[in-house]
Amino acid sequence: MKIKDIAKTRCILTFGYGNRKDYDAFLEYLQKFDVGCVVDVRMVTRAWSRKWYGDKIKIFCELNNIEYISKTALGNTSGKENWIPINQEEAKKALHEIAQIAQTGNILLLCAEMNPNRCHRKEVADCLGNLVSIPVKHLE
Repeated sequence: MKIKDIAKTRCILTFGYGNRKDYDAFLEYLQKFDVGCVVDVRMVTRAWSRKWYGDKIKIFCELNNIEYISKTALGNTSGKENWIPINQEEAKKALHEIAQIAQTGNILLLCAEMNPNRCHRKEVADCLGNLVSIPVKHLE
């Protein structure tokens, strides 16, 4: 499936900001895929750069008419790509809440690691995609 075809269908997107110093690629994806909600899946919504702190991303999203939600319950305690949530029940509840939002439009799961294969968001997205039967697309 081509990117322009995916942009026309509902999907769950994932994005890791990595070492990016600005929001250019982030904004490009938000617009290209008509994202209605950014879901921050970091256990701690802080970063090496203040620009990627949750409160700054929330302001940026609001300025672009996009909802921002922090779901720390979907964070990862393993320190690696395998997802070990803080609390299984809270993570399950958060997945169901996000599933409801995913039914209404494209969402983007945000985390720090740029490479989705080295990030827990891939596993979170797969769980969510299975829950709502919506395809997942990992952006870099």
